[in-house]
Amino acid sequence: MTKLALMGAAALLAYPGMYITKDAPPAEASVEALSKELSEVTQLLKTAKDTADQHYKDLHNHYNGVKSDNEDLKKTVEQHAKEYAELTALTQQLTSTVDMVKKQLDAPINKGGSELADVDRKNAIELQRRLFISKGGEPKEFKADLDNLVDMNVYRRVAQKMTAIGLETPERVIRSFDESEKKAFEAAGLDNAFFMPELLGLEIDCNVECGYLLDMYGQVSVTKSSYLYPRVESYGDIGKYDCDAKCDAEYGPEGNIRWLNGQTYDWRGVFCLNKKVLAESNYDFLDFMIRSIQRSYRINRNRALIVGDGVNEPQGWLTADCFKRISTPQRVLSEGGSAAPSFNHVDFRRFLSTAPIEYGQVLATMHQNMFAYLAASTDNNGRFIFGDGEMTFSPDDTRERIRISNCLPDATEDNTRGSAANPFVPGAFLAAAANWDMAYKAVNKKPMFMEQYIGGSSAWCVKYQFGAEDGSFIGCCEAGRVLEVG
Repeated sequence: MTKLALMGAAALLAYPGMYITKDAPPAEASVEALSKELSEVTQLLKTAKDTADQHYKDLHNHYNGVKSDNEDLKKTVEQHAKEYAELTALTQQLTSTVDMVKKQLDAPINKGGSELADVDRKNAIELQRRLFISKGGEPKEFKADLDNLVDMNVYRRVAQKMTAIGLETPERVIRSFDESEKKAFEAAGLDNAFFMPELLGLEIDCNVECGYLLDMYGQVSVTKSSYLYPRVESYGDIGKYDCDAKCDAEYGPEGNIRWLNGQTYDWRGVFCLNKKVLAESNYDFLDFMIRSIQRSYRINRNRALIVGDGVNEPQGWLTADCFKRISTPQRVLSEGGSAAPSFNHVDFRRFLSTAPIEYGQVLATMHQNMFAYLAASTDNNGRFIFGDGEMTFSPDDTRERIRISNCLPDATEDNTRGSAANPFVPGAFLAAAANWDMAYKAVNKKPMFMEQYIGGSSAWCVKYQFGAEDGSFIGCCEAGRVLEVG
């Protein structure tokens, strides 16, 4: 399969943060569809890996010992490197999609049986808890009423029926419920159009597993919109070896442990469906709305956790400017020229290899065009790094140590900068490296919810309100660093 065909086929099946739909109740058709999806995406992933491996071999074998003096040859190598970067990014996206489909297949709603019963019981308790909190109750005061848990199978069925409200009056839809549906409707708070997508079995937890960079960060749950979190400057200074004759211990350095203030932010929106569209279509709009809202949430949260300004949204790790910044040196890029901002493979190798290993495994992240720039770079003798085999950009190393994300700034400005004629801009972001679990925390308070906006619906449309509440904070500044143009 050619590279273009491979990427075209993948685009039809998978994209970062995509949501795989399924029927609300357990059904053989749903499992069969997901199994087929898993088989197809797995095959695409294998093909993508094989193609990326072959591109790497071609770069290594065809240009081994070849100098970059020839401008046409240099452009050819740059094109090969660009394609290798695209295939590497595609491989990471497909890997994420395979993981999500596997998680869907392993979901209790598809397995059924005792596992589904156990999860439904937990979800019914969680539903009671959220209703209690939504009415102003304190989370610590909640006590589950185990004798009056909602039947989650009926709950899912009722939520599906309620999407007809708009074409039908709420009263008419409610009159169509049988006794079990009426009981679930009242006990679950659905009389206020209050329901949570993940309890319907229609949501992958986008706070934990997602494409983009969200899955790299440490996860923290809070129950208050304003909270305190600790930051330790030096764990080694918390205690020390001392004389055993003392009957006490000394305090550590003042300010070594600080309690900082954090807060969460609301992500919200309104979905409006035209009643005429609802009447003339034959489509599962509940799935459609949840799929669309989840994708919007992922995109917005991923952006905010990188470059959020901290005003009405979480502050991103790049905006917080807490990680140590390392600047590349200026170099003479052409014969007879003056020193100019630069970036080469030596800078990146030094940056990655000097990241503090005391905090654990380090993962680098950069824009796809920066990856391609490095892949096509040459050493001081004009020899291609791939040809010499000096770069740690082999496919296996790349998958383990580098995360490509086009949500990050692109210092090449779409491959127009980085040459002697048009050098990089000083201060431009090149890459970041960190033990992300230690360095940055994604805070989760209120999972995504959705409710019908009955008071806002009109004669022509039906509205749904949706939202979530989350935040972030820097965990350990020393666990991460940023490389920028000097």
